[in-house]
Amino acid sequence: MPHLPHIAVLALLALLGTLLIAALVVLAMRLRRLRVMQAEAVRQAAAEAREQFGRDVHDLVSSRLWLATLRSELAYRLADDDSPLRPALADVVQSIRQASADIRNVTRSFRDVSLASELANARAVLRAYGTDCKVEATEAELGDEMSAVLAIMVREAVTNVLRHSRATLCTIEIVVRGGMATLTVANDGVDPSVPPGDGTGLDNLRNRAAALDGVVGTILDPDGWFRLIAEIPRKGGDRR
Repeated sequence: MPHLPHIAVLALLALLGTLLIAALVVLAMRLRRLRVMQAEAVRQAAAEAREQFGRDVHDLVSSRLWLATLRSELAYRLADDDSPLRPALADVVQSIRQASADIRNVTRSFRDVSLASELANARAVLRAYGTDCKVEATEAELGDEMSAVLAIMVREAVTNVLRHSRATLCTIEIVVRGGMATLTVANDGVDPSVPPGDGTGLDNLRNRAAALDGVVGTILDPDGWFRLIAEIPRKGGDRR
């Protein structure tokens, strides 16, 4: 019969071995979780860096290119028909438009369009052109997708105001009632004797609204006020 102290030593060694194996398993699991957390932290940091890059590019470049496009188009319209400057200005306008499109393509995957930013840009660029701008926007939560669509609509509507009217006042209103968000962009600079155009710009806005089950319409008042009205239903998750 083995000596009892030897049995105790063997049992203790076995217990220590088991504890050591268990400790190694726990350590391995913790190291694995740490690697996962580190990888997630790196991924998150990279995503934040991409988003920051997109915001920087948009804030520093895109808005200025947009303004440069509008100013170039104004210079083109003001130049005499037989002026040698017109072909050169046409090339400048086209080049800036292409640069703007390239910037949008680069930053599209990096950032969401900011409705607040577009409203601020609209007010600034209209006032720079001598057009007073009044903005009224609800503070209701709209959701990322709807906010992005409304931001693009504001941008394109203001572009049309500057290109196709001689407005002294432009109003931008966003109202949320119940399950519907309504955007109205109005200006007082349209000739009521000229029927409003129905080009690709308006078609693009209608397509964007339709993607969210919304509609876009226009109204031309006899007093020269032109209104673009977009109505988009809010999704269930956005009705807060």
